[in-house]
Amino acid sequence: MTQHIRRVTSYIVAGLLCAGGLAAFLMGGFSANARPSRAEERFANLAKEVVIPFEAQIRHNPIAANEQARQAGLEIYQRSCSTCHGEDGRSQGAYGRSMYPPAMDLTSPHVRKWSDAELFWIVENGVRFTGMPGWHEMLDEESTWRVVLAIRQLQQAGPKQTAAASLALTPEQRLREGALMFRQENCVGCHKLNGEGGGVGPDLTIEGDRGRTNQWLTGHFKNPPAYVPGSLMPATINLNDDQLQALTDFLQAQHKKK
Repeated sequence: MTQHIRRVTSYIVAGLLCAGGLAAFLMGGFSANARPSRAEERFANLAKEVVIPFEAQIRHNPIAANEQARQAGLEIYQRSCSTCHGEDGRSQGAYGRSMYPPAMDLTSPHVRKWSDAELFWIVENGVRFTGMPGWHEMLDEESTWRVVLAIRQLQQAGPKQTAAASLALTPEQRLREGALMFRQENCVGCHKLNGEGGGVGPDLTIEGDRGRTNQWLTGHFKNPPAYVPGSLMPATINLNDDQLQALTDFLQAQHKKK
């Protein structure tokens, strides 16, 4: 009887391994170098729209936002968060940019709209299907609240100065930069692109066919209600003109497939 149970158990385990292997193969194989499959992209995009428990949203930051507390938070941030999100929170380093989905720009309008309590919950619990781990076993509550203060401090900076290297990008490189920003700024959270993304804003799959000029698009990024009355889209105050142009170039390259 015991031998029979072991045999059945081995069949079940083997079946699960085969199913897992088949799923991995169908989703693009085991290599992390391959482009994510559509299923993986869907999971990753859904994961970034974090569902935070209601009880976590009503918590208040017990740490007073003074200079000493912010500096302590920045020290923790530099040790624990800057590898992926960069020293300035813009996630422009190679490590964060190479992840899928890429590390979010912590100065983006999307992150700015999160309350302190929501940021605390994300830092403490992480986000599944992304590279964001939960820090609850590595940071105590007080340290986590200080990290929240550090993020708020980083968000006070204006757009980053245009780097000379970005001005020398080829058209293809600018398109890749725009595609990366589309995800790092979480535009995909509100807009669909090729069937993936949110439904709050218009579908951008064929944005390049809508006849809008580059000037209109960059102006809309800076002040949405001035171009679309009643727009819910927040102003993109964290990107410089060169970054906005790269994002515009990416959107203008989206056409109806023939």
